[in-house]
Amino acid sequence: MPSGSLPLCPIDTPALEKAIAFNRHLVESAKLIMDKLAHSIHLSKSVVTLVDTTGLVLYASATSQDLDNVPYGMPGRRCDEATIGTNGMGLCIIEKKAIHVVASEHYSSSLHYLSCSASPIHDPDGQFVGALNLAIDTENFHQHTLGLVEAATHAIEEQLRLRSLVHNQKVILEQLDEGVIVLGCDGVITSINPQASKMLGLDTQPVGDRIQIYIPSSTVLQSILADRNAFHDREVSFELREGKLFCTLSCVPFGDSGVILTLRGVKRMRHYAARVAGAKAVYTFDNIVGGSAALHETLRLTQVASQSGATTLLVGESGTGKELFAQAIHNASNRRKEPFVVVNCGALPRNLVQSELFGYVAGAFSGALKEGSPGKFELADGGTLFLDEIGEMPLEAQVSLLRLLQESEVTRLGGKQAKRIDVRIIAATNKDLPGAVRNKAFREDLYYRLNVLTITIPPLRQRYGDVELLIQVFLNKFVTTLRKKPLQLSDEAMTALKTYQWPGNIRELENCMERLVNVAQGNTIDVVDLPQDIVAGEKQESLTGPGGGALSLKGFQKSIIQETLRETNGNLRRASTILNISRTTMYAKLKQYRIEVDAFREA
Repeated sequence: MPSGSLPLCPIDTPALEKAIAFNRHLVESAKLIMDKLAHSIHLSKSVVTLVDTTGLVLYASATSQDLDNVPYGMPGRRCDEATIGTNGMGLCIIEKKAIHVVASEHYSSSLHYLSCSASPIHDPDGQFVGALNLAIDTENFHQHTLGLVEAATHAIEEQLRLRSLVHNQKVILEQLDEGVIVLGCDGVITSINPQASKMLGLDTQPVGDRIQIYIPSSTVLQSILADRNAFHDREVSFELREGKLFCTLSCVPFGDSGVILTLRGVKRMRHYAARVAGAKAVYTFDNIVGGSAALHETLRLTQVASQSGATTLLVGESGTGKELFAQAIHNASNRRKEPFVVVNCGALPRNLVQSELFGYVAGAFSGALKEGSPGKFELADGGTLFLDEIGEMPLEAQVSLLRLLQESEVTRLGGKQAKRIDVRIIAATNKDLPGAVRNKAFREDLYYRLNVLTITIPPLRQRYGDVELLIQVFLNKFVTTLRKKPLQLSDEAMTALKTYQWPGNIRELENCMERLVNVAQGNTIDVVDLPQDIVAGEKQESLTGPGGGALSLKGFQKSIIQETLRETNGNLRRASTILNISRTTMYAKLKQYRIEVDAFREA
């Protein structure tokens, strides 16, 4: 196909507008550089053009006279090879490398007076996004022209990289849960993310204003701007134009006079610290196993407590599962997504009880952290605080606890400023608190504040029928976790476990089952595998009646059957299941011991 003079393709305005919008970052990054390049060589009859990957001219830099000299470089025209044949921009798009097309190397004879130098442009990900071309009158062409174009291309690519970096930083700042404010000279806000604006109560863009307009009369802010010292996570309070902001503040200086401030909401930090410390309730009412009447009543009351914000006191022997019930109450309440913080009052050193519960300010005592520390009540803000073994709390700490329950405010040790908190209190004890009040070991006024809703957790010996259920649950649990083969208990071993009094309650039963699963030799756990105290307890129970007198084996069996019938209201099927005997055996025993079932049904 012979070369010749090609007619100019028309300017495609709709396609140009669409392409400029799509390549906005490329065009904006290239404009200034192209204009500077065109200005530096404006006497050489030249035009600098930017094309996209299809060969559409997006932008051109030249004097109007030079642009008339190179009409095919007008924005909206196409310079791909399919349209005007071999040319600098078209060939660069195909080859994706820097090239020269000099004079007669152009396909169209109408372009032989020009020489073109073109270089590809890549985005920060290395993707080809367009090309830069310098068309110059051949009489002014020089071999170094291509190097000039390549240098301009690198500058455009650097602008694209910086734009991408700034955009990514802006996206990151907008997504952060913490507030970020960048201050320049004299506290002028040069950048602020949405979270910081929200924390300051702003609904307008304050960039360009001084931070002192929004945080007036702050000695902390004055010190930051004057000294520009770096610090991290310092608890501060700012008086805003409307209200007060409590936050943890970090400061990082940069440049000659700038600082970056990071603001984190105190409550969010408290929740984060509580999660790190494991302050989370994992048990629910579904985890509580048992079907006895005593347990049923306790479950009813604790479920009522879960729907109330009232202070709750759980009373029960050691090992009855008071913390399990406390967690279940929390997880069924509207605070379930907030922290659940546990404090064992009996395990805290007496001299540290107040600092642990209420926190302390910097320098409150020797060895205190320089930035101070929040107490358990602050960590539990919005959630539930479980005070286990409340009866062991020292009297001096009881005074502060009473004040907190009355005022809903906590003052750190050594501090003067009170902070309002919203905490639901669940306390637990295995002691006789009324007796402790009488003996002046527990404050009477605090006891009445705690005694809003008191729930008694029944001991295992009063939960008739639950022992066998728990035995099976713990047996399956430890067989699985210890990777043992399936195990079962002999009738004698089951009877011994069911008749044992379990002074350590569920905790003792669980530990016993873990031991039995570990030491079992075959497929069956027998009496010989049981701990000696349980075997001894069974023998003692077999020889002694309720009144402490001697009791025969037959008398013991009759007593057990009667007790089971009393618990099941005379339901023979349930009684047989609990005693682990067949219905036939049950009828034989009733006949042997002359037990009237109807008497229990009437009861």
